[in-house]
Amino acid sequence: MRNLFFTLILANLAFAAWHAWFTPQARPPRVADTDVPSITLASERESGRGVTSAEPRVGKTDEPAAAAPQSGTTSGETAPASVGAASEAATADTAPPPPATEPPAPSRGTAAESSADTKSCVSVGPFRELSQAATAAANLRGAGFEPIQHAGEGDVWVGYWVYIEQIPTQAEANEILSVLRKNGVTDSYVIPNSDSGNLVSLGVFTEIARAGNRRAEVRKLGYEATISDRTRRATVYWVDVMLGAGQTLDFDLLQPPGRIVRLEQRPCENAPR
Repeated sequence: MRNLFFTLILANLAFAAWHAWFTPQARPPRVADTDVPSITLASERESGRGVTSAEPRVGKTDEPAAAAPQSGTTSGETAPASVGAASEAATADTAPPPPATEPPAPSRGTAAESSADTKSCVSVGPFRELSQAATAAANLRGAGFEPIQHAGEGDVWVGYWVYIEQIPTQAEANEILSVLRKNGVTDSYVIPNSDSGNLVSLGVFTEIARAGNRRAEVRKLGYEATISDRTRRATVYWVDVMLGAGQTLDFDLLQPPGRIVRLEQRPCENAPR
């Protein structure tokens, strides 16, 4: 009997030890802390869950997601504040920017078009003689250009013409001519009925200084002379050459040896191919 009694006591002690060791202790009920702010998911806000309080409450809670308040909250319960606006602002701040739109690439033509845009054809002349044009073309080839010669009709500059114009009658022109020749102006002559009336030509000079000296000479005799360019219509020769952007021609390179020819530069009538 005594043994049975001690056996029951040992069995009760063993059961109590097993129960204390293996059975988890029940957690004490958690008291809600109203001072700690909570968070409401954007999905709950969109679906109409939760009750918006007077003051937004944003924070982090220790409760698992399963402990979130369900819909149908009674008037006596305190619902977490809505922070949908803050969630949307955070999403907007962290969202990647839209891909930048690259500007359209500029249209590019072929190499031939680009070359044509940066080059221009100029024609240099007029040369009175074919040999002068040939010499100028040879000098241009030596400078790295590819000139093309061609002929045409044009005005050839002869020099600076000195003359007395607007003489009323031919008799007065002949009288002026007589006075000039007596004073050493022997290369003078009368041109009757010209566009400017009767004229007395006093010579053609290739240098402006000599033309000025002749005008001063006849001014001492009491006559006022005019100086203008003298040209004549004839077959002339031109040299066409292609120039790159910023390139210019050295006109001294185009002058014939021992002579000074008045040259001009103009766009080509027919650009070389």
